[in-house]
Amino acid sequence: MNLLKNIIAGMRNLVHRERTEGEMNEELQDYLSRSAAAKRDTGISRREAERAARAEMGSAASVKEHVRAATWESAANALWRDITYGVRVLAKQPGYTAMAILTLALGIGVNATIFSLFNAVVLKPLPVADPSRVVSLYSQVRGERQQGQVFSFDEYKFCRDHNSVFSGTAAYSGATIIVGDLQNSAGSEPAWIRSQIVSGNFFDVLGTPAFRGRTFSADEDSTEGTHPVAVLSYGMWQTRFGGDPFIIGKQIELNSLKYSVIGIMPPDFIGTEPDNTALWVPLMMSSNIHFGNSMLQDRNSGWLRVIARLKPSTTVSAAQTEMALLAARYHADEADQREKNRTTFVATAGFLDPEQKSSVLPIAAIIFFAVGLVLLIACANVANLQLSRGIARQRELGIRVSIGASRLRLIRQLLTESLLLGGAAAALGLLLSWWGAASLRTFLHPPNEQALTLNLNPDWRVALYLAAAGLFAGLVSGVLPAVRVSRQDPLRALRQESFSGFGASGSKLRSALVISQIAMSVFLLVAAGLLARALGKARSIDPGFNLNNVAVLSLNFRARNYTPARRAAAIRELKSRIATVPGVISVSQGQTVPLGDSFHATGIMAEGKEVQPGQRPMTTNTNSVSPEFFDALGIALLRGRTFTEREFSSSARVAILSKSLAQKLWPDEDALGKHVRFGPTAPLYEVIGIAADVRNVYLWSADVPYLYVLPAGAGAEERGDPQIFVRTSGSARALTTSLPGISRQLDASVPVNCKVLADNLALWIWPSELAAGLSTALGFLALLLAAIGITSVTAFAVTQRTREIGIRIALGAAPKGVVRMLIWQSGRLILIGGAIGAALAAAVSRVGARLLYGLSAVDSLAFVGVAVVLASVGLLACYVPARRAAGVDPIIALRYE
Repeated sequence: MNLLKNIIAGMRNLVHRERTEGEMNEELQDYLSRSAAAKRDTGISRREAERAARAEMGSAASVKEHVRAATWESAANALWRDITYGVRVLAKQPGYTAMAILTLALGIGVNATIFSLFNAVVLKPLPVADPSRVVSLYSQVRGERQQGQVFSFDEYKFCRDHNSVFSGTAAYSGATIIVGDLQNSAGSEPAWIRSQIVSGNFFDVLGTPAFRGRTFSADEDSTEGTHPVAVLSYGMWQTRFGGDPFIIGKQIELNSLKYSVIGIMPPDFIGTEPDNTALWVPLMMSSNIHFGNSMLQDRNSGWLRVIARLKPSTTVSAAQTEMALLAARYHADEADQREKNRTTFVATAGFLDPEQKSSVLPIAAIIFFAVGLVLLIACANVANLQLSRGIARQRELGIRVSIGASRLRLIRQLLTESLLLGGAAAALGLLLSWWGAASLRTFLHPPNEQALTLNLNPDWRVALYLAAAGLFAGLVSGVLPAVRVSRQDPLRALRQESFSGFGASGSKLRSALVISQIAMSVFLLVAAGLLARALGKARSIDPGFNLNNVAVLSLNFRARNYTPARRAAAIRELKSRIATVPGVISVSQGQTVPLGDSFHATGIMAEGKEVQPGQRPMTTNTNSVSPEFFDALGIALLRGRTFTEREFSSSARVAILSKSLAQKLWPDEDALGKHVRFGPTAPLYEVIGIAADVRNVYLWSADVPYLYVLPAGAGAEERGDPQIFVRTSGSARALTTSLPGISRQLDASVPVNCKVLADNLALWIWPSELAAGLSTALGFLALLLAAIGITSVTAFAVTQRTREIGIRIALGAAPKGVVRMLIWQSGRLILIGGAIGAALAAAVSRVGARLLYGLSAVDSLAFVGVAVVLASVGLLACYVPARRAAGVDPIIALRYE
């Protein structure tokens, strides 16, 4: 109760300050009157009594100050006075204030930009109604860290029908669907569209109704293959169908089947993935979406992701307990002990699952460390500015000390001014981060893919981060200058004696700040140089096959229900027509595209070296290819021969091994003529050739074991339509427009896509491009801030030494000598900082050496390049103010101060 009274009284005093001041004056006057009256009773005169009462009470101002100090609002008043005084001081120096705010804002802005993206991807819950109650389910084997994200349809139904903790349980799976145009329309060419197949209650669990029309009903989620209906995203409705207001009820073609459009989702609906899902179809239509393979009846096929909405009274821990029990019941009859130990993990839903988050966090930590260095450089820059400005204010501060201000009071005032700069910089940093995150998002996707759909609007996390960044910047940039500048000698200050030059008091701190800026800048620049050099090496790396002169034609015959015989005939005809195109050297086919996103591996064993029962055979990546494949891609055959047309027609049991696979199967032996098999009882395949090792699977590894067989070979069952590889004498980029036309001449309804094989390399080096681009931008931003710091420190030193420079020139010193002296005094700091930064970079770069594609962690070109850039920028930053100082008039300089 007393605390509440004190708070109320304090608030009243703050609001009614004049009334409170009047009441205090009245109380003091009443005390003086009563005290004087009491003294008059002793027989002294009225005048003497009043004098004695005043002497006894002391200074009225001191008494009032003492009374104010006893209340909490006095601290608030003192803070307000510091703030208002700090604002006036900063307003009187707009150039300094603007420079300090902009410098800090750049450092805070780049940090807030990265945090905004991190927040949107990792921290924010799904953009759905009441997201804290939406959870994702993950499959996990007890005792193992790895978590699976997919369930079979049977297990999903079991969880849905037997739980008591969820108000709804939904399933979904990503899919690429071939979309035609509206029925009876002229139509556009078929296109692959990123889509999802979902359970009927998917949108209900997310709590999002349709913008137009409706979402799926229970009937549409009950019987397989009976309800071809679709819900469109707002973006697809606008782009592909022109915002047709009568789209509801019309039909569109999906995988050669007519679907009725029943709804359109709201413009801001993202769903469960940030990758621009274009439409949704019912789970019961999976047979059409997967070209005849529905997987609904396959108990062992994990392909569905499961989300659920907690009941109002249920917690995540309670749901976890029940789902673990249900998983134990479901897997109780499993024959495999590992499957019997499988359980279900429950976590709040987000764009990333726990395993993905664990992979992202180390990368995020490295990026935050880099942008944190930029902020520290900005803080060091502003600290140097404040130190120089504080030295220039020593007369003002000395006078304040002489009239009673304590050192702590000076530090508090200087820190308040620094925090004001940090707060203003945080506000400006918000605008910079908003623009920066939106711009950076456009690059955060692989080549030829759409940008992610992310909500980058600031929320409480971003606001808290900006507040923390502003507070951090204000304190870091202000503490050391405040502590140093607060050491005032009143007598020296009143005599207007200033600190001068680099050799004066405080020069060590300024030098340390410059050295720290340079060291951190060099560290970032070396990292940028190494990553840029590694990127260049990755771009020029020899994968062992032809990249630039090969086009890849992908056709989807399954979408038109081609039989195997009809497909083979179509491929033969297509290859024959392509071979007649001018400039085409070779046409072949293969099941897997080198450096693509699809791989196939199989167990393999050498004849006579079969593994024992219970042991696992060696695993190798495989590809089923035509005889022309090696010529089309330029893969060298080291020994033996390639396949023949007769073997291709009969699917003969012959194989070509990569050099590394042959050495693993038969070390120090000749593999030609020997035999391999793909299982203990599988038929034998004769080794007819040894191919050179190429980077088929991973860009960073050329010796991954690889096996080539003919189509329908036992080592590579055909999982889809083959790819057509076309080698040309010129650039293959021109073929990407002509080859699809040739395919459409045969059957315009078959979806087709064409790209250059080099595009796969672009996908592999895309992460390196991002890392190199970001590190380069941060490195040069750091260098810019450091250059500003060097310039300001040199300029300040020149200003402080104006009189000394004038005397030197008056005594005969050459201007060039003055310039060299000033450049050396700043240049030695650059040398020291550069050496420290280079040493740190050399030590740290060894940790990430594997990311450099074989480039040395102490690559001389990167280090020398950084040294040249640093020397050039640093000398220029020193030269400009030094050259200006050398041109000073000695008469004016001698009159300085």
